[in-house]
Amino acid sequence: MNDGTPAIPSTLPESLVRALPRARRKVARTGTARGLRAAIYVRLSRETDESTSPERQLAKCREYCKRHGWNVVIVEEDIDVSGFSGGLDRKGLKRIMTRFDEIDVSVFFKIDRLSRSLVDFAEIMKQTKEKGVALASATEPLDLTDSVSEAMAKIIAIFAELEAATIGLRVASAHEHLRREGRWTGGRTPYGYRSVPNPNGPGRVLEVNPDEVEILREVTSRVLAKESLIAIARDLTERGVPSPGHPSRSTGTSNRASRGKSHGWYTPTTRAVLTSPHLLGYIIDDGEVIKGTDGLPFVGRPPVMDLDTWQALQDELARRKNPQDRRRAGTALLRGVLVCVVCSSRMYSYVSNGRLRYRCIGALKNRQTAGGTPCIGPSIAAQAIEDHVTKRFLEEIGRVEIVEERAYAGEDYRAEIRQAEEALDELEADRYERGVFSGENGPARFAKLYADTEGRLANLREMQANAKPGGVELVPTGRTFGEVWAHEGTEGKRDLLLRAGAFVEVAPALKGGKTVDPRRFAIWFGDEGRLRRAASGGDEDKLTAVVDDITAGMVAADD
Repeated sequence: MNDGTPAIPSTLPESLVRALPRARRKVARTGTARGLRAAIYVRLSRETDESTSPERQLAKCREYCKRHGWNVVIVEEDIDVSGFSGGLDRKGLKRIMTRFDEIDVSVFFKIDRLSRSLVDFAEIMKQTKEKGVALASATEPLDLTDSVSEAMAKIIAIFAELEAATIGLRVASAHEHLRREGRWTGGRTPYGYRSVPNPNGPGRVLEVNPDEVEILREVTSRVLAKESLIAIARDLTERGVPSPGHPSRSTGTSNRASRGKSHGWYTPTTRAVLTSPHLLGYIIDDGEVIKGTDGLPFVGRPPVMDLDTWQALQDELARRKNPQDRRRAGTALLRGVLVCVVCSSRMYSYVSNGRLRYRCIGALKNRQTAGGTPCIGPSIAAQAIEDHVTKRFLEEIGRVEIVEERAYAGEDYRAEIRQAEEALDELEADRYERGVFSGENGPARFAKLYADTEGRLANLREMQANAKPGGVELVPTGRTFGEVWAHEGTEGKRDLLLRAGAFVEVAPALKGGKTVDPRRFAIWFGDEGRLRRAASGGDEDKLTAVVDDITAGMVAADD
């Protein structure tokens, strides 16, 4: 076919030049196809894969360009990125595609380096065709510039997609086998564990990391003591405690993956660690807990936390996550602490002339004293009273060690009962919805597993019915109110005041008095503060409950 295109070197497929408007112009002008501008694209799913390492791919592509006399003007790479990941939304590939006007040909190691998805591959071919850019494989004997070659390329892409799917199934199956053997399949190690050589055979296993378990115990204790996740995360970061994503941890990922990332503790990080079923030794696959043949979670490694503690932790974190149970962010420090001495109403915050104040709403509700004197609704500047109460709190309570209530010696099988009930549900779903027990021996196997699980559930329920009741003991946390106060925000500090029994009665302002006149306030902490708060509300049941709690604490202290 003679279309006016000059003769071209035999090393370059004629169809390549014939298909490219830009190349045709260059050939017509120079009499040669040499000197085309080339972009090289390199992709690797894992940086540790030596067979198609970035260096090997780049060397092959450069060699191919040199053989054809092309000038390499762009080199882009996507490392630790699957051929399926993000479709065409890969940083390196996108940079090349946005610069198609600057190149004549895009070179890659193999078609599957460009994409393992036929749909994505077809879109790349469409865009390059529109821009007059050729696609060239450095290792496969084909060009992509005529209908036959395009069809062959698509067939290769189909096989690449099928091969990737098959590999994925094989990898998933192999990982499942390794997990059930208790071996580690790689990736970032769960917090509380570290990867070590398998003492009983090939591969690696996870063992408990004592240092991280100690941090977990501390954090768990602080969460159950009602300390905020924000304060805990800030404290861990300030102390230099390595976070789950810190490079010092054995992650099993490439260094590239952690470049530019922050490695401090944050609220989402802390919550993710504390809610992970990994803590119970469970094996997680694609976000789901792997179940054993009995329908119960499969324990593949030593747990770093017992089930009761983990469940208590989940309950506490769920309570905080529930908007109805959470106090408003930025709540006033002394809300729930200040009470009007005239009518015993609580004092609430409001803004006046741009400044925060507290006031009693008794006047708005026509409340009176026991003697019939109407309440005038006293108010006070927030900053003044907050500074005064904070000073008294730190002086009287700051050095006091915080103690937390902890259940002891109780027998509680409710978590195991829930697990057994869920196991029965899973077995029924496997039998009647998923067809897991559809083989010749399936029904008999299902019946045995179901009967065993029902028997275990019955035993657990009987044990729960006869369980010895637990008690509550006060356990020192090793941290004082003052130490925790220094790291808390407004909401956390308010919680500390309430836990310390802070109760403040505020009287109306005195004529000619100072901004903060000590004669206007009466401040109590501890049991007396709790009693006065309960009494001021007029709720006899609540007052009785507070008295009972204080009495029980005194008895426990004597014991």
